[in-house]
Amino acid sequence: MSTRPCPNCNTANPAQYRFCGQCGTPLDAGPAGAVGPTPPPDSPAVPGPPPAAPAEDAAPRPTLRLVVLRGPVAEGTVYPLRAGRVQIGTEGQISFAGATGVDPVHVVLDVRGRKIDIVAVPGRGGCFRRIRGPVPIASGDIVFAGEQYLLVRRGADVPRASPQGDDAPVETFGTPLRTPTLHVTQLLGEGLPGRVASTDRGAITVGRENCDVSFPQDRFMSGRHLRIEQSAAAELNAVDLGSLNGTFVRLDDLPAQLDAGDELMIGSVLLRLDSVGA
Repeated sequence: MSTRPCPNCNTANPAQYRFCGQCGTPLDAGPAGAVGPTPPPDSPAVPGPPPAAPAEDAAPRPTLRLVVLRGPVAEGTVYPLRAGRVQIGTEGQISFAGATGVDPVHVVLDVRGRKIDIVAVPGRGGCFRRIRGPVPIASGDIVFAGEQYLLVRRGADVPRASPQGDDAPVETFGTPLRTPTLHVTQLLGEGLPGRVASTDRGAITVGRENCDVSFPQDRFMSGRHLRIEQSAAAELNAVDLGSLNGTFVRLDDLPAQLDAGDELMIGSVLLRLDSVGA
């Protein structure tokens, strides 16, 4: 009968045994403690599966959304913004049916990843962005504060009416006034003028009380809300004076890029642009 020795205790075991009958060591083992036959030094390595590729970052990509601060839907309502053109209006992809001052298509946005532009404002009432600090404006721009739309012009840009027809006086009585520096007109429904303020100084203040133009019954107007000023270089600026509800300037120069945190007034709807997942 053929035998083979145990690699551990050298006990002779029948050839058909797999384990040593004396110490239990596998008979195919190498020296004590080794399991299985020892491969020759020049044996090629057995190829294994390729190493797994590192997992990609599973964090969500940053996205943009509009949050309602005031309007016909609940405060805090969120509208995610998908890439491409997005229409806002009473009949847009983002719809505010029944909202005062909002047209069927009022504003058109162009969303590209984390970038967003206002590319068109078909709405008759325009779109207004809240200002932060002094912001340059042009003569003829419209500023929204409290519940008031204010037309701002340099004095030289104000149309001058003169009497017409046969009843025009032959002589002009009174002391002629020099052209004012600044002129602010409150706009009522259908663009009709309301309160008017003009000055030959460099600034006009607007607020609820003790200002050049005061609106004591406006519940959204702060005591001293904003200042319209003209610099020595005849440049106009709108300056919010720390008002609670903010000052907004109409966006006329399009496309206009928006940033996270910007607030927009569209008719009676107040929105904020948020970036999430950053």
